[in-house]
Amino acid sequence: MNRHHLVTCLIAGGLLTPALATADWTLYGRAHLSADILDDGADYNEFNLSSNSSRLGFKGEREFREQLVAVFQIEQQVDFDTADDGGLTLATRDTFVGLKGDDWGMLRIGKFDTPFKRARGDANFFGDRVGDLRNLARSRAQTGRFDQRFNNSIHYRTPDFGGLTWDLQYSNETGDATTEDGAPNKGYSTALNLDMGDLSGALAYEKQEDGAVDPDAFRAVLAYSITPALRMAAFYQNSETTNGDEADVYGLGGQFRLTPSLRLNGHLFQLDSDLNEADASMYAIGLEYRVDSDLRFYGDVAMVDNDDASQLTPWGQARSAGPGGPPGRRRPPCRSACATTSELQAGSAPATRSAAAIVGPRRTTLRRGPFNCDELRM
Repeated sequence: MNRHHLVTCLIAGGLLTPALATADWTLYGRAHLSADILDDGADYNEFNLSSNSSRLGFKGEREFREQLVAVFQIEQQVDFDTADDGGLTLATRDTFVGLKGDDWGMLRIGKFDTPFKRARGDANFFGDRVGDLRNLARSRAQTGRFDQRFNNSIHYRTPDFGGLTWDLQYSNETGDATTEDGAPNKGYSTALNLDMGDLSGALAYEKQEDGAVDPDAFRAVLAYSITPALRMAAFYQNSETTNGDEADVYGLGGQFRLTPSLRLNGHLFQLDSDLNEADASMYAIGLEYRVDSDLRFYGDVAMVDNDDASQLTPWGQARSAGPGGPPGRRRPPCRSACATTSELQAGSAPATRSAAAIVGPRRTTLRRGPFNCDELRM
């Protein structure tokens, strides 16, 4: 009765074995932990340890012929502060398989960040830290939840045209593995990206069908290095919630290089909501010391000033420690200290020399064939 299933598995195994033998594999990871004092402006004022989008993954590629390179990635979130295995679920982060070529672009399928989500990157100088701009731009009740990874996605990226690329992504079912009858949970996301060195930016649009309101959102980002030491970025987002309420989020971010190793970061963002008394402002400032690109120490201070019906905090996104707060409270400064180390070796990691650590972008490559495997810049 199951004979054809067995034959299929054997055929798939036969195809996979030579691919594994000749592909380049890259083992990579990042451990990003912080020691925080979080104060909600009311009764909560506690010391926390937080794991901030820490991850472990492996990726690889194999060139079959000119302009035909197969790529794959499997990535898992790791909470270093609790060692929570999440029920041993693998591939909770960007996970995909695809093909690419310099002349025609890239096509992949799987689960991964939407083009809309990736578009904010140039304006977010506090990514995965207190003060992350998503604390205002990604509130389900006030702005809708548009910084997502869609399940069941197909994504195409054009080749680079003088610094311009175009991303197109479609999901037939953003939630479950099986498309529901009538397919109410489709998702569409697209972005036009600019990268010309000192000048970069993106225009992005996303629509999430829900069978009722079908909320959508628009996002614009522009960043420019005014001098070799000063880079500024502007951000604007208009979005709709599942109840049909609209909101605008806008503001500025910047980074000033004080010395070759020391940087000063700043955020100033505003949320204007159609909901009554649901506006909010967020401010963040921080110093970041880079031993090199993969080892960083930083100290940040961030706060949110809420209207009476708003309950946002400056620490709610991309962190394992995220207590909520009562509405209408000014969130006092959230002080965060963190050490970041990215030296990752197979089977071991360097000892932590401070209250926090990040194991990050440096990778261990296991070569199985003649093709070099660098980081897949997707």
